[in-house]
Amino acid sequence: MADEGSIRSVQNHPPAGVPKYFDGSPYDEAQIAVGRPKSKRLALYDELAKTHFSQVPETVTDDELAWLEGYHHQRVIAEREERRMHFGAFMFVGILFFILLPGFISGPLVVALGILELLLLVLIAAYVFVYFGYENRVRAMTLGLFRLMEVRAGRAEQRASAAVPAAG
Repeated sequence: MADEGSIRSVQNHPPAGVPKYFDGSPYDEAQIAVGRPKSKRLALYDELAKTHFSQVPETVTDDELAWLEGYHHQRVIAEREERRMHFGAFMFVGILFFILLPGFISGPLVVALGILELLLLVLIAAYVFVYFGYENRVRAMTLGLFRLMEVRAGRAEQRASAAVPAAG
């Protein structure tokens, strides 16, 4: 296993100067029924998420680790789909902007077209930040999934080596 210094972390990503508007997920509170307390396993997941998926909680049991991996895998799938939808909207707005741009530049001044072009330009700028947030979260979550898998594999290896008697 790699030492702690060589593990690539996404904890400090995005850079400190970037606002953290999209630090959370639209799915963060969706799993809890109104008026019910959070389960221990969801609390463990929250611990993992607070570290940007870079540190698996120390107190997690093997059963909880297996559940965390499965739950996190489903969350990664949902976040990837969300990211894909936002990328599609970003592409649509960008393509529409560039399709309408030549008519706006070369044709007679049409106020409605000018307002539409300005609105599309603002949407493109906003979507750069939206997509940036989703992309970074999905990457951090994917690395977190790999960490969970590595911890499970490491524990399985330790159990296997402990079960094999030392040859003497």
